[in-house]
Amino acid sequence: MTQPVKISVIIPNLHSPIVDKTIESVLAQETDLPFEVIVVGMDKWGLVEKYPEIHFIKTPKPVGAAEARNIGIQAAQGEWLMFIDSDCIADEGWIEHLANAFNEGWSVIGGGVKTPEEPFFLLVYNLSMFHAQLASQERKPTKFLPTLNLAVKREVIETVGLLDEVLLRGQDVDWTARMLLAGYDLLFEPEAKILHLPARYDIKTLRDYFHKSGFFMIKVRHRYPEVFQMPGILKKGIVFTLFAPLIAFLTTTKIYFKTKEVRKHAKTIPYIYLLKLSWCQGAAESLKTVGYD
Repeated sequence: MTQPVKISVIIPNLHSPIVDKTIESVLAQETDLPFEVIVVGMDKWGLVEKYPEIHFIKTPKPVGAAEARNIGIQAAQGEWLMFIDSDCIADEGWIEHLANAFNEGWSVIGGGVKTPEEPFFLLVYNLSMFHAQLASQERKPTKFLPTLNLAVKREVIETVGLLDEVLLRGQDVDWTARMLLAGYDLLFEPEAKILHLPARYDIKTLRDYFHKSGFFMIKVRHRYPEVFQMPGILKKGIVFTLFAPLIAFLTTTKIYFKTKEVRKHAKTIPYIYLLKLSWCQGAAESLKTVGYD
């Protein structure tokens, strides 16, 4: 008799040129737990169709990552849902490390991020965006987690609902903050590693990306003051406008002292600062739109 699916691995995809590598890294996982792989989105390269064992849900038009994940959740059969992005490669033991954490009693687990050192701006991006989730960081409870490497029990999603598709950035932070507020502890498990290979190789692209991230993330941070403990003064767009250089400097300094990879790759520091400055500028614009000024 076929065992029921225990794990559903969900991969949002929008024409990733390496989604086949993502799929292969998942299919190669050594585990006794029965799992399915669901890919949601569009694939102009025809890479997903090479794998008949994959459940490929084609969308008629491009959809955001949050909507793609929601579609995958609704199609999933597993009790444990694991999310990996289509620009990521799962390490050996990825599923087993997440499964072990589930068996310890955790309901929401985020894994570690590895980054190549080249291209340089790919390194800059990963150190800037995922410094707290690098695989070199310590295992510990946390307040929020990104969806590029995330595992969630179905019961948690049934409690808090699906991802917020209105948010174009920060949907994962919003989602996992809701989980925390619903009483579920979040674990960062660095041993459940993925290699992150996004196609963002120039500083202009990165600054635009961080500007948009700041625009949406500041809304999320003020949506959950119990989690992020944002001072009231930081609801003022004028504060982010005037003090953006200082806020970016303090944030970069904090990252420097907490992240050995940044200290090792000191040439990234000016660029991390520029990205954090763009984030602050996006946050300032966002706060003005909601009328906090």
